[in-house]
Amino acid sequence: MKILGLYKNSQIFKIALAIAIVVVCYIASVFYSQMQKLDSTVELIANSNETQLELEKLLSVISIYETSLRSYIITKDEAYIKNRFLSRGKIEQNIKNLKKLTSNDFTRSQHIDRLKKLIDYRFKLFRQTLIIAKSKNVNRLELNSKLLESSDVTEMMKSFVSKIIFSESAKAKIQNNNHQFELQDSITTAFLLVILSLVILFLSFNKMNVDIEELKKANDKLKLLNESYNTAEMTAGFGHWMLNLETSTYTFSDNLFRLMGVEPNAFEPNIENTIKYIHPDDLDYVTKVHKDSLLNHQSTSMTFRFLTPKGEVRYIMGVGSFTKDGNGDLIKIGVNYDITNQYKKTLELENNNKELKYINTELEAFNNIVSHDLQEPLRKIQMFISRLEEKELDLLSQQGKDYFSKIRVAANRMQTLLIDLVNYSRTIKGDKVFVETDLKMVLDEILQDLSSNIEEKKAAIEIGKLPTIKVIPFQIKQLFINLISNSLKYSKEDIVSQIKITSKKITEKEMRDYKIINKEDYYKIVITDNGIGFKQEYAEKIFLLFKRLETDPKYSGTGLGLAICNRIVENHKGFIKVKGEPGVGAKFYVFIPKGDLL
Repeated sequence: MKILGLYKNSQIFKIALAIAIVVVCYIASVFYSQMQKLDSTVELIANSNETQLELEKLLSVISIYETSLRSYIITKDEAYIKNRFLSRGKIEQNIKNLKKLTSNDFTRSQHIDRLKKLIDYRFKLFRQTLIIAKSKNVNRLELNSKLLESSDVTEMMKSFVSKIIFSESAKAKIQNNNHQFELQDSITTAFLLVILSLVILFLSFNKMNVDIEELKKANDKLKLLNESYNTAEMTAGFGHWMLNLETSTYTFSDNLFRLMGVEPNAFEPNIENTIKYIHPDDLDYVTKVHKDSLLNHQSTSMTFRFLTPKGEVRYIMGVGSFTKDGNGDLIKIGVNYDITNQYKKTLELENNNKELKYINTELEAFNNIVSHDLQEPLRKIQMFISRLEEKELDLLSQQGKDYFSKIRVAANRMQTLLIDLVNYSRTIKGDKVFVETDLKMVLDEILQDLSSNIEEKKAAIEIGKLPTIKVIPFQIKQLFINLISNSLKYSKEDIVSQIKITSKKITEKEMRDYKIINKEDYYKIVITDNGIGFKQEYAEKIFLLFKRLETDPKYSGTGLGLAICNRIVENHKGFIKVKGEPGVGAKFYVFIPKGDLL
């Protein structure tokens, strides 16, 4: 069953067929290679046979020349040596043929060269013997000596040629055996090639039959899918249409008719019957866009309204694009979405946005009042308080002096509150330009700005190793000013205030507690003090607007400082945590993302 499933899988079958074709090609290449080897073997055998034949011809010619010379010596008949010894045409042709036959084998070629030298020497003896034999006073001893030497050379040459012939014969035998073996391999390969080709043809034919059955099933499923698609169109509130530009025929889906407020197939699908359902105010726009697209074949996207026979208005988003069908005809396919609900919600959202812009304008006006208009009368109040304190304070009763002191404290507190409100507003609406910033340099500037407060509290501030990070410079400076000022403000009176600021690694516990996925994504800056501290249960509340844990009048504050810190860290997509212990101090942990997370 599993194999049948794999067989029905077109992708797997294509892969298997491709592999089979590759195998067939490989076997065919092997068969071709074997055929080439067979040709090569036949050529080698033929070469060996031709070499033997040429050698035998050579020996035959030499033997004939030697017999003719001996006949001449005996009979003195010039006919035996006529046209001999003076021309070596046949022998030179034999040597040339042998060189050609052995040109691809260095050893065999050397043998032919050696044979040529022997033949040259043998002809030299032929000529010397002939000269002695033709002389008037023949020296028999010298003639017999040359004939004996000639005979020895001839035997040597025959022996050498016989060895070559034997070697060629042995090679021919080996090549013949190889030929038979390769012929058998070629037959086997050809048989495998034919069988595998037949198997591929059979499987392909069978797969074609299976595909036809699958196509019938797919056709049935397509009908079901078409019904499902119609149902989906009704559920999702859209309909589609198609125009064949070659035949100028339209096709509408059932739900497109429903979007126009009529039953499916209520009229013949065409532009003339459709325009009566388009809102009159949108008709010219819709028809122009549609007709222009048919001329330039550009995609369309527009919003218009259907006006149903019941007088209901439906907002429609229509999109269309061009493509070609299976016959190569150019067609335009369009989809119309019912966006009535979305459109109404968009109108509602636009109205809300207008109201929000109005509220923001009022808040901006309020911020201007806080930062400018309220500051001016407050400065006058503080000026008159200062003048009264210089000239009229001694004229007041003790109760009056107490009231006057409370007025001065209230005015100063009002000024601090106004400044904090402006700072908080700036963290919300200020520019958010991130710049590579050296925190050590920022802290050095802050210590200079707060030098008078630090000297007043006789505080010891220790700054450890701090990184250079990408931040909003103004806001990060405001962050550390508020945190250091907070530590100075809530320091103990009888103990030297000690504040430490340094960068530390994030622990595994902090990763779990604060849900940090990768500790390398954040910098952790720790600000530690030995002030009055607080109960840990208030750790989250101290970052709320106007939330002060200390109500003792000697600890001044508006409840905005730490809220500003929290807002600044949020602007940097980080977070701030704090741990406190009454009478021991507090630790603020600032987690700022590295550049990639900003």
